[in-house]
Amino acid sequence: MKSMLKKVLIMLAVISMAMVSSGIARAAQEVKFLFPEPTSSALTYPEGQMLGVYCGAFDFHMKELPVLRGRYAARWVGDLYKSPEDVLNAVAMGAGQFTYTTPYFIEQFDPEWRVLLTPGLVKDMSHFIRIMNTPEWKAKQEELAKNKGFRILKWPTTMGNFFVYTNKGPIEKVEDLKGVKIRYAGQQTFGNAFKKLGIIGVAMPYSEVVSSLQTNMIDGHIDNIFAYEYYDMPRTCKYVISHHFGPMPLALVVNSAWWDALPEKERKAMEYVVNVVDCQAYFDNNEAAVIEWWDNNPKGEVIRFTSKELAKWNKLLEEANADLLQSVDPKLLDAIRRTR
Repeated sequence: MKSMLKKVLIMLAVISMAMVSSGIARAAQEVKFLFPEPTSSALTYPEGQMLGVYCGAFDFHMKELPVLRGRYAARWVGDLYKSPEDVLNAVAMGAGQFTYTTPYFIEQFDPEWRVLLTPGLVKDMSHFIRIMNTPEWKAKQEELAKNKGFRILKWPTTMGNFFVYTNKGPIEKVEDLKGVKIRYAGQQTFGNAFKKLGIIGVAMPYSEVVSSLQTNMIDGHIDNIFAYEYYDMPRTCKYVISHHFGPMPLALVVNSAWWDALPEKERKAMEYVVNVVDCQAYFDNNEAAVIEWWDNNPKGEVIRFTSKELAKWNKLLEEANADLLQSVDPKLLDAIRRTR
């Protein structure tokens, strides 16, 4: 009897250990999507919307794809970091797996990326994608993965093209912008362009724009088209110049050490999620809709220069950063120009 009881107890112990081991094997790894804001505010503008779409897609496929099921669990983390620079550095250091970034924030790791923010140099998002697919810029992206801790998986969309908004008008000629005070984030290339156009550039945080417009500290600002709601436009700025400075592309990035160490089948499954999601058409259509709405709004006015004035505008933008471009690898510049 004792012998039988002993065998039963041993069997129960073995079963119990197997169950514990099985539970450990099935414990899902938390995959963090880092963002500087909670979803309640993040999902109201392009950066958060884009990353939210990917977080949702990964969450679904991590639950449903057999190769990923039970192994990973996606989670949005929007309460630990305060800026896009912070979340990019956190992912690069391995504190999270995914986030977004732009060439503006990559510049802190490699100053040559600033060339992509040169006003007038990159025509639109389609042009930008062609640039990123050249051998020269593929190599630049691979350098980030090898040396800086994060890998660019895809350029899914853009924050929108950057337009100049102002409450000073009417504007018929480029010269009408002379002396107009325009807020910007402080990019050197934008500052150079403003100076060439006769605009007075005022670097300040986006949170101070509305109050500065109300107190006449500034006459307008430059931002993507989707910012019109946040800044209460066209009430605060009647005029928008339709000839933009260029796009602000958004990248989906991942910690390169984590990504490269994934088992091949699991990484392939995640690559599928990355590639199957496409946001660009949605944001392109939205931008066109906002411009049309602004055009039809009696409180707003879309400025379209004549061909003569537009040629002048483009020439000034080209000249504005000529000195800065001399410090950029000529092969990178050639990749930009030959893909136009």
